[in-house]
Amino acid sequence: MNKETNLKKAVREAGKQLMDLLLCNVVKPLGPSHYVPVHYKDIACLPQQHQIGWKNACQDELKALQKRQVYDLVDLPLNRKAISNKWVFSEKSNGRQCAHLVAKGFSQIEGIDYEIFSPMICYETIHLMFALMALENMYMARLDVKTAFLYGKLKEEIYMKQLEGFVMKSQPNKVMHLKHALYGLKQASLAWWQELEEFMLTKGFK
Repeated sequence: MNKETNLKKAVREAGKQLMDLLLCNVVKPLGPSHYVPVHYKDIACLPQQHQIGWKNACQDELKALQKRQVYDLVDLPLNRKAISNKWVFSEKSNGRQCAHLVAKGFSQIEGIDYEIFSPMICYETIHLMFALMALENMYMARLDVKTAFLYGKLKEEIYMKQLEGFVMKSQPNKVMHLKHALYGLKQASLAWWQELEEFMLTKGFK
């Protein structure tokens, strides 16, 4: 059956087969050097020379967590459940490979792991701020804080499983007692905002 017959059959039947055929004709498969893993275990499927960059990205994230003293390895208390986590991989426009550890916040229990959701941005306020600054001819600067959420201190007692691919062989049953916020936690943005607010007040802002 030739390509034209395949296309006519897929168009007539429609559904998933048509979409698969169209995508195969339009999207060119990426080489292994441009493949972004979905799970940590996917890295092992790549050629050896391409595994190094992603593993180094995971190591960089782990060093950032340790530098900020985000967690301690402890025994899980009785009647407590450790939440899960996952690696999220991405590739920047400059080709730099990044890995971020994200907590699976959906497994948090309200009243135990968190009390309140994080505040949401009000875009009307942002638009008003831009308008006032333009009218008053004021200067605006933007600040990008690297690993911002890691600065937020947690008030709740939260336990998380060890990182996939980085479980301590000598202490496999230990869990991470989180002291600072982590991406994915329901209260992560709130903890970061409270830390930022406290810092801005020390600098004389109101």
